[in-house]
Amino acid sequence: MTANHEPFRNKRISGSILLEINILFAVLVMVSGVYYNVAQAGLKNCKKLLADIEIAQAARFTECILRRELSYNSTQVKLVKGFNNKDQINCRKVFQNVQAYWYQSNDMLYRKTVKNSSTGINPYFSTEIRMTGFKTVALGKNKIGIIINLQDPETGLARNVFFSLFLSNGSVIR
Repeated sequence: MTANHEPFRNKRISGSILLEINILFAVLVMVSGVYYNVAQAGLKNCKKLLADIEIAQAARFTECILRRELSYNSTQVKLVKGFNNKDQINCRKVFQNVQAYWYQSNDMLYRKTVKNSSTGINPYFSTEIRMTGFKTVALGKNKIGIIINLQDPETGLARNVFFSLFLSNGSVIR
């Protein structure tokens, strides 16, 4: 006598499909929760990384502008205290009767150019990054140091950047 177990086998298979779907759904929910937490942490780090890149680009741009203007196009550089006792760089340029004044105001770096009787003021900084500090130091007869503090207003990330400039065509006047 052999027993026919075929009908019971089909019932067991059909019942386990529902159980497998429920387990698959539970695993899918857990995996998507883990993925969401990892993605959220990654996006937060991505914002800080992008802010750090913007700060580095602003620092590089500022250094390049000041290096070109002070190292190559200036004959005399004078480090003085300007408005509100903030550091300011006054320089006489290689071009005849042209003077430039570099200073920090309203979280930006500005250059005021005076040529004969005309005057112009230009911002030389990114609008996305704030310059919270600008300090100058005389390092020698032909060398100055500049310390700038940069901050990303969205993330609050701040960096201090120091660079030194060798004056190829001029000297520091005290």
